[in-house]
Amino acid sequence: MDFKKIVFFLTCISIFSCSRDTDISVARNLQEYMNENLNVEENAVFACAANAASNTSLTYVFYYPEVGASDIRYYELTDASLDKDNFINYRRESLESETTFGNKLGRFSRSGGSENWCLVTYKINGILRISDPIKLNNTTKSTVYSNDVLINYKTTLEPNFTWEDALTNESVNYFQILTDEAKDFISGTYTEDTFFQYYDETNVTLNINDTTPSELVADEIYNFTTFGIGADNWVNIIIEEQFIPLNLEEYIALNPEKEIDTLLAFAGNANGNKQETYIYFYPIEGAYDYRYYETENAMADPTILANYKRRDLAHIAQFGGKLRRFSNTSSDELWCLVTYLAEGKLHISPAIKTKNLIRTTVWSADIDPTYPEVLKPVFTWSDTSFAESEQYFQVFTQNDDVFLSGTFTTETTFQYYNETNVVRKIHTDTPPSLVIDDTYKFYLYGLSEDNWVNLVIQKSFIAE
Repeated sequence: MDFKKIVFFLTCISIFSCSRDTDISVARNLQEYMNENLNVEENAVFACAANAASNTSLTYVFYYPEVGASDIRYYELTDASLDKDNFINYRRESLESETTFGNKLGRFSRSGGSENWCLVTYKINGILRISDPIKLNNTTKSTVYSNDVLINYKTTLEPNFTWEDALTNESVNYFQILTDEAKDFISGTYTEDTFFQYYDETNVTLNINDTTPSELVADEIYNFTTFGIGADNWVNIIIEEQFIPLNLEEYIALNPEKEIDTLLAFAGNANGNKQETYIYFYPIEGAYDYRYYETENAMADPTILANYKRRDLAHIAQFGGKLRRFSNTSSDELWCLVTYLAEGKLHISPAIKTKNLIRTTVWSADIDPTYPEVLKPVFTWSDTSFAESEQYFQVFTQNDDVFLSGTFTTETTFQYYNETNVVRKIHTDTPPSLVIDDTYKFYLYGLSEDNWVNLVIQKSFIAE
């Protein structure tokens, strides 16, 4: 055999060997793979699957790899009509995988809307472990995502979680995962109940914790997730919610030396979006540590401070930083408020009742100024159909959003700049005169007694 033939022969052996290692280039079913392993354990990998939120064409296959697990593989039936319990029918598929929940779980990502049966395998300590078959129901029974969980506290650092699964009512067990603000893993437990107390294993049927989870820390940010898993290992519902152990009453008790003062805040729907609430507040000079608190629902007593639980929401500058605005992506109607520290005092806003659904904020640009005096436009408006506004907040800015003035009236008219009917203002200096032919912006917020925004009017105008 000449040299070229030898090289070709060795190359073929190399390619064939690599292909057999992957089971992808050279077909090999799961049963053949199992036959090559002396020790095989079935039903020994915890795995389940769910479609991505609002995307039935992307499915996540979650699995728990024990420490030391290697050669983690994903298998799928070659045809969805075949027997799911016959391993000859499964062939390995090459899917992207990543870790999640602080590297405690793994997750394969499967694209496409087709439904099938699949499973996960890995090796550990010389043993090949295989999960139960998982039914991919991404189209016929897509996973429901929610934040509907009731969080109460046995003590400040012992939260308990209660949820419902009425939308599907097909889950046979629930997998709860707690992570911290950085999404690092804290605990993972299974229950058959729609209830979990941290950390009490009374109703826990299984856990994936290496040690007993540590005590939580007051005023730190945590995340709770639960999977409602059916008998076919499909995830029917995923509930995700942030929580922070320390209610407003407890927070105030930690700052007994601070005098309590008020601050200006109000809330309304985003334009055309009942699912997003804007919470506006006015930070006085030197304010810091902005916080947002809310009650469980609108039925809670807004005067009881223990009913307010903190949530960590993003906030941005509004009107050139004169105001700031939290954004809450939820249509839940409830009571909320804002706090911050300034001048050695703890400032707390009056309670705000959100009314995303029953009094959805009306946004409009239907207003034009009149000019009884040069460069002193007058704006006059009508309230919404609810006619529940008790005061009106007017803001003028330059075209680039640089703040000019902020005033409150109880009347449905205001002239720039005339304080005759102004009942309150947030600017400290006399606003500058307008410049003829320059473009400015006018904003109007109609506020109800409970600080909900019934009406928003926005209008650009050219000074005359």
